[in-house]
Amino acid sequence: METNDQTTVAAEVDEAVAKLYDQNKFWLSEINFLDDEIKFMTDLLDKFFIDLIQDEHVNRIQLIKRQLISLSYVKSNIKQDIVRHQIHIEEKINNKAAKSQVFLEMEDARMADELKDIQKSFKHIKSEIFAVTSTLLLDNKKASI
Repeated sequence: METNDQTTVAAEVDEAVAKLYDQNKFWLSEINFLDDEIKFMTDLLDKFFIDLIQDEHVNRIQLIKRQLISLSYVKSNIKQDIVRHQIHIEEKINNKAAKSQVFLEMEDARMADELKDIQKSFKHIKSEIFAVTSTLLLDNKKASI
C-alpha cells in the first residue's frame, strides 16, 4: 500500500516539474522575443526618427533610448535567471537535483513576477514611443502644409 502512495506522489511531482519545465521554455521564448522587440524599437528610434526629430523632441527620444538600454540590461539578467532555472528543473527531472520542488516552485514564482514586471515596463516604453511618433508625424504634417 505504501508503495502505491509513493508512486502516486512521485508521479504528481514529475507532473508538477514537467509543468515548470514547459512554463520555463515558454518564458525563454518570450524573453527572446522581447529582445527582438527592444532591438527593433531601438533601431526605429535610431534610423527612422533621426530625420523627423526636431530640437524639442531630442530629449524625449534620448530618454526613451536610455529606458530601452536599461530594460535591455534587466532583460539580460532575467534571461540568465530563466536559463539557470531551466538547468535546475532539468537536474530535477534527471534526478540529479540538489534543489527541492518547493525551491523550484518559489524560483518559478519569482521568474513569473520578473517577467510580468519587465513586460509592464516595456509596454510603458512602447506607449511612449507611440506617443512621440504621433507627435512627430503630426508636427511634420503641420510643417508640410
